[in-house]
Amino acid sequence: MTKVRNQIHFLLNSKVITLDEVSATTTLLDYLRLERRLCGTKEGCAEGDCGACTILVGRLSAGELVYETVNSCIRFVGSLDGCHVVTVEHLKKKDGSLHPVQQAMVDHHGSQCGFCTPDFVMSLYALWMVNPNPTNKQVETSLQGNLYRCTGYEPIIKAAQAISSIESPINDPLVLERKQVIEQLENFNDGSRVEVSNGDSLFILPASLDDLAKVRQSYPQSTIVAGSTDVGLWVTKHMRDISPVIFISHLPELHTIEITKTGVSIGACVSYSEMLPVVEKYFSPIAEYWNRIGGEQVRNM
Repeated sequence: MTKVRNQIHFLLNSKVITLDEVSATTTLLDYLRLERRLCGTKEGCAEGDCGACTILVGRLSAGELVYETVNSCIRFVGSLDGCHVVTVEHLKKKDGSLHPVQQAMVDHHGSQCGFCTPDFVMSLYALWMVNPNPTNKQVETSLQGNLYRCTGYEPIIKAAQAISSIESPINDPLVLERKQVIEQLENFNDGSRVEVSNGDSLFILPASLDDLAKVRQSYPQSTIVAGSTDVGLWVTKHMRDISPVIFISHLPELHTIEITKTGVSIGACVSYSEMLPVVEKYFSPIAEYWNRIGGEQVRNM
């Protein structure tokens, strides 16, 4: 029999968060700003387009800790079980001074009003951690999900290319804390199905693909949520009640890509970025378009 846990556990910056009551439709952005008072993350469009709410979410994948830039305005808190959430407040040097990414933005005048600055910092942070010396095109690709409303992109690109002259990623907290973060996330993964309710709201994270079938059979009218690109707007724009919700993005079986002589089978939760190498190899005519709509989000850090 599948074990059931009535709590979600995740890391928020360096703090362990345990929630046993949270609505299925509570967005990560609202949770950060209203519940945790982490107001560095901004609300812009509330539909996953402008990038003002960009944060990093890390998850274990095949034993590796993989981070992706995420629009927190349409990411639901319930989907974060077993994850590491990193906000702009986590970016600072040991002495409390500006992080190298922030310092580069200051040095190259990459900010005016500052409303968009935190999301650009988070996207550049993700890029710098895996590619300390990016080309112009690589910087542009990493910023495809971020809209700037004041200055131009030129000073931001210059800032991106200057970060490593300030400091190397090897001394960054996400590198120094990696072992502890992995151990903590492994501890969260106890093989349980997660069921959390709050009043009439219920969300479930199945323990496995087989368990997903059982949960769906028990709740045939449930809303299945993977990336929430569409469903997020049902909530933020249309105020729809989507409970009960079944989150599936954590299931590794749904992130597989199988290539055979007869075709390519794509798992239901495979992202554009995960699929990009396959597109470039087998469907090269659409590779540029694919990269444009999908951006570059999944990163091994």
